[in-house]
Order: sequence, then structure tokens, then C-alpha cells
Amino acid sequence: MNFEILEKTPLYDAFSDLGKRIFLPNGIIYWSGRAKKEADLIGTIGTAFGYERDFIEGGTDDWTPCYLPEIKKFTELNVKDIVPYASIGGLAELRKIWKDLIVRKSMYNDEIDKEKITHLKKYISNPIVTTGITNGIYLCAKLFLNSGEKIICTNKRWGNYDNIFTKNLGIDIKSFQFFKDNKINLEALKTVIFEVGKTQNKIVMIINFPNNPTGFVPSKQEANDLIKLIRESQAQLKKPFIIIVDDAYESYVFSEEALDISLFYELQQLKEDIIPIKLDGVTKELLMYGARIGFVTIGLKPNWISNNDERKNLIKEINNKLEGINRSSISNCNHIYQAIVVKIFQDAGIEKIIESRNKIKELLKKRYEKINLELSNISNPDISIDPNSGGFFLFVNLNKDKYKANEFADHLLKNYKIGIIPIEKQAENINGFRIAYCSIDINQISEFIKRIKSALTNY
Repeated sequence: MNFEILEKTPLYDAFSDLGKRIFLPNGIIYWSGRAKKEADLIGTIGTAFGYERDFIEGGTDDWTPCYLPEIKKFTELNVKDIVPYASIGGLAELRKIWKDLIVRKSMYNDEIDKEKITHLKKYISNPIVTTGITNGIYLCAKLFLNSGEKIICTNKRWGNYDNIFTKNLGIDIKSFQFFKDNKINLEALKTVIFEVGKTQNKIVMIINFPNNPTGFVPSKQEANDLIKLIRESQAQLKKPFIIIVDDAYESYVFSEEALDISLFYELQQLKEDIIPIKLDGVTKELLMYGARIGFVTIGLKPNWISNNDERKNLIKEINNKLEGINRSSISNCNHIYQAIVVKIFQDAGIEKIIESRNKIKELLKKRYEKINLELSNISNPDISIDPNSGGFFLFVNLNKDKYKANEFADHLLKNYKIGIIPIEKQAENINGFRIAYCSIDINQISEFIKRIKSALTNY
């Protein structure tokens, strides 16, 4: 495939070697698609079909994918929504629904923000379906970074980032001290941006708010300051900035002072070559943890194209790249869960789904308030709590001269029957533990913190 529009953009310049060479060839998918439209007899797709009567007792005369009768008792969905391969990029209806959801989550006002809404709808790629956000992170890393190149990230981060970037792909994580005076450390971030800018033709950064493991969400002013820093840095370096926005916990912000929408939206509206990539999914959005359905959506810039046809072709070309990576790695994603998500949205609608999820959000907010209150009552100079405003977690720092996080977690578990996740990284100045209050009943939080307090005293 030719990438005539894409090759003229800074997005293409930022691609890794693989990102430049990958594409979805005119193979099985191409010829199968043509056959559906043009052929009388089809022998293209490797899915076993038959007349239902020939393999199911009492079956119909329908020509249908072959299936085991035992599967039908687990779902009311039509077997055609369960058994066949899904499209490489995901079910078309699901991708449309998710794009509508992305627009809805922007919280742009239909009257006041008409231009922003139009811009958002026109200048994002069609969300591609991945096997969870984890797969989306991996896909983006492969698309933009070669082994030995650097990605910028906070020192306190989801541990699987290290597995994906460093151990799996050989990408270096250039981290910076997350907090200074209980705010995001913009000075440290600026330093690493310019360090990376000396050796790379692009800046790639991953941000995660609410953050795992800390639960940090920037205030609206901090978010503005962060965007200002990114814009000023890009203007000086004159290189494309790829901002991977890990929105796993996007919908769970509990403080009115905190930014209550993803940074993706403001970044997407910028004219500069600051290219946001939104990663989200049904895992937390719809609380379907085992579904493993995530989405990758790329923000585009109007100045990359000169007319609407070019815009459509650019989106097709980007889609081909993303589908090429899917096809060469996971092939496609779970069909039944995609069909279930489509059915949920068709039956309930976006607003009803958000209303249902908000009940769970309120449940978690009460736990967030309760656990922070309980922790604030611990008078111990050897611990501190990182600023947190959302997500499922918070982080407790330990004085490294008195406590070792792994040893303390073992002590807490053996002697107090309390489980936490210790994180101990001397090189990154981290010594503490994550508490997942999302899985603790509110009536157990006081006892949970009481035992931690005792463990600190008797360590």
C-alpha cells in the first residue's frame, strides 16, 4: 500500500523502523472482502461453515459458522456474533460507538464548543480495537520506538510499563521524579525532554492520570502548566512530540479540584506537532476486566492535509498501519466481547451506561475519602502519602533509612494479615507501597489502616 498522505506528516517521521515498514497487505482479508461483494461461491475465509441442520440436532437451513451446541447455553447472542473471526481493526459498529463515547467524554458543550467538537470528530483516527490497553501500549511502542530509543515516563508508574518497554522491546525508560512539593515536577520533566531531544528525532512520552500506583490527577492549573511546558519544549526542539495518554482510569476522578477529563482532548486541539494517542478500554470504563478489549485513537492535525479527501485517506492510511501491527501480532480481538459491548450500547445508550457506572464511581469515591481520612490520622514522620485524586489506588512512601518496602510488606502480611503491593526501586528513589482501596469494603478501611499503623510501630 502507498502512504502518500501519511508520509508527508510529522507522524510518519516519528515512526520506528517497524512503523515505517509495516502495512496490511492485500492478502486473505482483502480477497475475502472482495469475495463477499463479488463472488457467487466463496472459498476464502478459514472458518468452517455448514447448514445448521447438518451439525445441530433440530438445526435450521441457515448457512452458518459451525459451532458446538454446548456454547449456546452461555449467551443469547446469535452464534454469528460469537464464532467467526472479528475484523482485524475491530467490529465496525463498536469502533463507531467508541468514537462517539470519546466525543461524549470530552464534555464539550454542544453550543459553546461547536468548533472543538467538530475538530475532535474530524481529526481523530477511527479507534482500533486491541487486546486491552496493555496491547495498545505495546502496539504504540512498536509503532514509534526502536530498541535503544527512549520513552519519557514518571518514576512512579505501572510496573508493566517496564516489562513492555524495557524487557520486551529494549526501549529505555527515561524517568523523572514525579512530585515536587506535592505537585507534578515540571522542572524535572523539562530536563529529561531536552536530554532525550539531543539524541532522538522525536519525543515520546507516556502519561497516566489517574496514575497507577499513586492515584495522582493534576489540578486544572497543573494541567495547563504541563501543556504549556510541552508546547514550549516542542517549539524549541522543533521535533514531533508523541504523547501516549494512558486513560485506563479516566472516568474515576473524585476531587473537584482535579482535572476531570483526559489530557488527550486539549492536546488534540493544539496546532503544533504534538500528537496525542488515546488508550482506553472496557476494562475499567465498563468494569469488564476479563474482556480484554481496548482502543487506540490517534489525534491528527488539520495542517497535515489540504482537503477532506486527503483527511479521509490519511485516516485510512493510519488505520492500515495499525491493522498491520494487529494482523502481524494478535490477528484480531475477542469477537464475543466486542459483540456484547455493542449490544450493551445499543440497548442502553451512552447516557444510561454512564449513569450506571457513576453508581460505582460514587462507591469508590466514598472509599477514597475514607482511606485518606484514616491515613491523615496517622502521626508518623517516617511516612507520607502521595497526592491522589482518583483511580483505584494510593501510594504510601516509607523512610528508606527505617523501612524497606518489601520487608515491610512481608511483615505486614505475616503478622497483620494485610496485603499491599510494595515498590522498592533505589535507582528511582522509590520506597513505599500501593494500596488498592478499590477492593476494600468501606467498613473494613478503618481496620485496614489501624493494622498498618500498628505494623509501622512494631516493625
